[in-house]
Amino acid sequence: MRIGLIGTGRIGTFHSAALVRNAAVSSLVIADVDAARAADLAARTGATAVSSVDEVFAAGVDAVVITAATSAHAALIARAARAGLPVFC
Repeated sequence: MRIGLIGTGRIGTFHSAALVRNAAVSSLVIADVDAARAADLAARTGATAVSSVDEVFAAGVDAVVITAATSAHAALIARAARAGLPVFC
């Protein structure tokens, strides 16, 4: 399963570690408003960093994990729902 992770702060870092250890997750695609932080986390976990949320959705993910700022949750949940993707927030 290909998972998109949006947000690479404290909780995003925690969830990314769990996701990359999960045998059911074949790849993890991550994005953050701080592209350097996303790239750093990707390098440490073997994930793929992309430069925007749009790229996460365009990457053909099977589900989305939202760990962005709380103020962004509603819009991201709605976007994932419109895309027909399961979402964990």
